[in-house]
Amino acid sequence: MNLEWMGRNREFIRLLMKYVNLFSHYGNKTATTQSVISLTAQQWQTLECIIEYEDDVKNMVFMANQLGVPKSTFSKYVGLLVDQGLVERYQQTDNRKDIILKPTDKGRVFYKERSRIILEAAWSEPFTILEKFSDNEMEVLVEFMAKMVADLEPENNKARTLFKLQ
Repeated sequence: MNLEWMGRNREFIRLLMKYVNLFSHYGNKTATTQSVISLTAQQWQTLECIIEYEDDVKNMVFMANQLGVPKSTFSKYVGLLVDQGLVERYQQTDNRKDIILKPTDKGRVFYKERSRIILEAAWSEPFTILEKFSDNEMEVLVEFMAKMVADLEPENNKARTLFKLQ
């Protein structure tokens, strides 16, 4: 059966869904590395998000929303990162419930070393393909993905309609 409703987008969407499914399969497995520290893909993304926003005063709720994970799950990942000495938690003086996260020096060094390995092993070739896009084309691709993400945000009723959620 031809999936006409997707038109010329079919192959792109098929591969996008396959990537998401494969990532969800492998993403929760702890990577085996020569380092004493091993993280799942989600824990790695948590560390990466903390490092990305380390110069801003962003709380845990903001970061969990950036990653699209439940706050309780994000908190578990943070706990592991704290236990491994990669991240430190701080409380705001004016709002003790507002937890601010900062990478430790160990966390920054680990991230820098591991991200170099990840780039070389997995992302170098896909990034080379993306370099073929003009800045305008990249903006369109980002706009597409932002729309796809927005439609699945918990507060958006589209997700309820799409997946018949109660």
